[in-house]
Amino acid sequence: MLTNYTIEGFENIQYQGFLALQKIENKLSHLFSLYGYHQVSTPTFEAYDLLAPEDAIPSDELFKLVNHQGKVLALKPDATLPIARMAAINHHDSQEVIKFCYRTNIYRNFASPDIVKKEITQMGVEYFGNPMPECDGEIIALAISSLLVNGIEDIHIDMGHVGFIGQLFDAIGLTGDKRTRLLNLIETKNLGDIRDFLSDEPYDDTIKETILKMPLLYGDPQEVFTEMDGLCLTDGMRSVVAQLRAIYKHLEIIGLAQYITFDLGFTSRMNYYTDLIFKVYVNGWGEPVIGGGRYDDLSARFGIDRPACGFAIDILQLMDYMEQNDLLPADTASRTVILYDPGDKCQAFDTAAALRAQGHSTEVFQVSEAPLTTKAQLQHNQMYEGASFYYISNGKTFQFKADAFKPIACITEGMVD
Repeated sequence: MLTNYTIEGFENIQYQGFLALQKIENKLSHLFSLYGYHQVSTPTFEAYDLLAPEDAIPSDELFKLVNHQGKVLALKPDATLPIARMAAINHHDSQEVIKFCYRTNIYRNFASPDIVKKEITQMGVEYFGNPMPECDGEIIALAISSLLVNGIEDIHIDMGHVGFIGQLFDAIGLTGDKRTRLLNLIETKNLGDIRDFLSDEPYDDTIKETILKMPLLYGDPQEVFTEMDGLCLTDGMRSVVAQLRAIYKHLEIIGLAQYITFDLGFTSRMNYYTDLIFKVYVNGWGEPVIGGGRYDDLSARFGIDRPACGFAIDILQLMDYMEQNDLLPADTASRTVILYDPGDKCQAFDTAAALRAQGHSTEVFQVSEAPLTTKAQLQHNQMYEGASFYYISNGKTFQFKADAFKPIACITEGMVD
């Protein structure tokens, strides 16, 4: 009896999907290298003490264990935190520019019943040491290019800035649970509940009206800029508008501004973001496939004050989208199968070795009944669809063509044909 030992929230990837996954990852790795990013890796486990201060990741969403030394560990729930830690440990010059890319799995025991997936495969980049708008622009450009190189063109980016709302909240002294609750109401664009919330607060009418307009700061960037200019109550808010204008101008210069929509009402549950934040969506897909932003204060927690910006791609979600839209890369690898009679084993394996030395994927099977029967048995498995079949018997070589094994001088001759 077959027993199902799979665990909910963790996926098996069959060979067909894995081949597509490898091609997608290879394209992304090559793209990242073209922009000057260097591949790094961090451990699967992190010290719980590293994650505990991050209230963006609730303790009950971590997979925790205690090692033999009594130290509490957690399966890595985020890629950016450990990479920022690694950069601080190994690069002590805060002025140094560092560009890292990665491929990793992260693990979250999400409490929400709507989120089943517990293991998330990510690829992404982290750009340290550059506070300029060109850095933010490069990160957004690279996020767009990550989809374009995989044949996805219907791309939409929601771009925001945690500082615009944050500067106002700082000015009015809104902190703690109230701040979190109001941020959530703004993100869900729940104007009625925002009014109810504000009715109990001692803010003047100008501040209340400004807060009520925050969820409406969405759409065409130039129109949103005009709205933002009229809502700036502090120098900090005006500084945010200037930052966004500089980033958007850079995207116009490099020809990517057409993908951008502003949304100044959305936030991120990862509380290390300090400035720019963005989410990348594709044609009708409900969830973003890429998310990122600027996190200038994170490295300082590890002793090095260094600005940074980056993003992460949900690779399996990207694959799901590509599969549903017939965009997955096809398996174009050629496969050679050599069948042989027992007396021809030496010739069969010598031939296979020679073909492998030339770079041909080659498998060898002894014929159990008849070559056509063995071939038919193998082709019950999808892995052998499209394979080229050869048969060695009594020192002679045959190629399967037109429903029969036909004699040829040698296998390399059949490959030429």
